[in-house]
Amino acid sequence: MTRIVRNLSVARTDESDKALKTIMETGMDQSSATRWALKFAANVLEFGWMAGFEDRGTVPQMRVQYKKKEESV
Repeated sequence: MTRIVRNLSVARTDESDKALKTIMETGMDQSSATRWALKFAANVLEFGWMAGFEDRGTVPQMRVQYKKKEESV
């Protein structure tokens, strides 16, 4: 099976470069960070729609909750 490479062209702004830089702090390169962000956003939207928080096609209001990291003794 041959994989077809498709490039996505996105106009970069200071805001998007800042967001990309933040994601890249995890060790990802630009391409991996961009794919991760797209997949993350799509998964969040899909879950919100499937769970009935908002109608499909509408961005739901969201709140993020973090689990506190356990301190090592």
